[in-house]
Amino acid sequence: MDSPEAENKDSPGTGLSPNTSVQSTARKESPGRSSMWPLPSISVTRHPAGKLSPQTDERCFSYCSQTTRGRTEGREPTCRSVCFRRVFAHEVRTAIAHDEALKGKTPQKDYGYPLPPEGQPNPDSLSSSSPKSDDIRYWEEGWYLWTSRSRWAAQERLDLMMWDLDRQAHWQQKKDQVQKEWDDYWAQHQRQAEEQIYGTHTTKGASNSIQLEGTPYPVDGQMLPKQEDRYPWQDSTLIKLPPPITPLLEPIRDLLSPSFKVLTTVQRSFESGAHAELAARMWEKARTPDPFILASTVCRKMWEKWKEGPPDSDTTSDI
Repeated sequence: MDSPEAENKDSPGTGLSPNTSVQSTARKESPGRSSMWPLPSISVTRHPAGKLSPQTDERCFSYCSQTTRGRTEGREPTCRSVCFRRVFAHEVRTAIAHDEALKGKTPQKDYGYPLPPEGQPNPDSLSSSSPKSDDIRYWEEGWYLWTSRSRWAAQERLDLMMWDLDRQAHWQQKKDQVQKEWDDYWAQHQRQAEEQIYGTHTTKGASNSIQLEGTPYPVDGQMLPKQEDRYPWQDSTLIKLPPPITPLLEPIRDLLSPSFKVLTTVQRSFESGAHAELAARMWEKARTPDPFILASTVCRKMWEKWKEGPPDSDTTSDI
């Protein structure tokens, strides 16, 4: 049996080990891989647009505080909430297309989803018979600022962050319908209660002397009495950013209009050369003895009056 040394000696070549071919192959392949390693890699990622976009369209900040006495008496905490909402173009275009398909009308500026009651100049216009009234404001592309002092409104706002404008509009319609049903039920309940107590029908517009406590919304299918006359949206505001500055500039423009007219007149007089002519005439007049004569005459008259003293009472009464 031959030893490994004998085999190495019998093998052709320069006497290298059998693993030499493998090592040489590795040396040949390694330069290729190492040469590709220093090259930088660039990856381009395009996020989807429209409804599937990962862009943030609303941020909300809320702050609530409570006092010891308020906690003891069970009062509502003092809350402040601020939200910044960005409405993208696809949301408004979807609303306009939806209106065109259902109504069959030409697109107008204010077509789309109406703003909630806190963003309307007249909240009662939402329940009017004409759905496209000029008093109704609609969502537009851009930024909106929402503020509130009600914790109930803040909680509802957080829930609405899960919905688009379409579902928010349906939610507002549902609330309006429930509120209308409750108002009708409450009015009928008031009339029946007063008829039982006084035995007479109340006239329209008469003051209601019966006031109960409860919630204005149905709970488990049952209408409960009112809790308060102020709704959460009445403590909230919704405005578009930037706010319109035209109404603010009109009073200032009216106040400064006389000053603008005076400045315009002075500018025209300078351009016509009237001020230069007046200055030249004053300079020529100042070089004559007439100003000094006028000044000396005034001083002499004043000195004479001072020497005469104050006038007599009889003379003053006669005058």
